[in-house]
Amino acid sequence: MTQDDQLWWAKFREVKRPYIENDEYRMICEMHARCNNVAVDYPCKCNPKKIQKMIDELNLIYDKL
Repeated sequence: MTQDDQLWWAKFREVKRPYIENDEYRMICEMHARCNNVAVDYPCKCNPKKIQKMIDELNLIYDKL
């Protein structure tokens, strides 16, 4: 996770709302791919479990820093 990613993720975690904005969705997908060295995957927004799994995995990476 780059320093820019860390700053963005810290700000993202401060937001308390039950949905994510479209730009946040794209950033989560792209950051998840970068941090896990995999191809970018944009799961259907109708599948919040997969998106939440990405967020959970990014939280684990962030918390280890």
